[in-house]
Amino acid sequence: MNSEIETVQKLIANEHIFNERDSRIQALHHHAFNSYSKYNQLVKTDAHYHDEILRSLFNQVGTDLYIEPDFHCQFGFNISLGDEVFLNHDCTLQDFAPITIGNQANIAPRVGFYTANAPEKADHEPHNLIAKPIVVKDNVWIGGNAVIMGGVTIGENAIIGAGCVVDHDVPANALAVGNPMQIKKI
Repeated sequence: MNSEIETVQKLIANEHIFNERDSRIQALHHHAFNSYSKYNQLVKTDAHYHDEILRSLFNQVGTDLYIEPDFHCQFGFNISLGDEVFLNHDCTLQDFAPITIGNQANIAPRVGFYTANAPEKADHEPHNLIAKPIVVKDNVWIGGNAVIMGGVTIGENAIIGAGCVVDHDVPANALAVGNPMQIKKI
């Protein structure tokens, strides 16, 4: 499995254009789908917290992680989560590129992290994407239905309002609201 992961990481790395229907990408997504589907079912039916599934799926997992079902990701191996991270229900982490979430981050329901987007070219091929990483620093709160786009860094102690589309960096100690996003100092 590690060689397949390394092959796909090289294929997608450095903001290269790639085809999301590549069979190697699809195979790794299928593996992730099976893992997170199992997690989502076990969390719903058993009081025991099944973090061993998440630890095997993700690149890095800190202490006191809790993810409410239903959770979805693309691969899992590009996801790194710090200590005391909470993801509420129906969150999506589309991790074609790395997604790093720092310590004590609180993510409200239905937040989406989308590292991949269509290339910014008029003549791009169908199913071709370009991926950029997402970094969320420590002690960040992200409101429900927010969308975090690839290439974005959210600074320490920032607050992202519900429904906000974060398409550029948010500085530390700032409040970001709206669509289009507006930044205000706290």
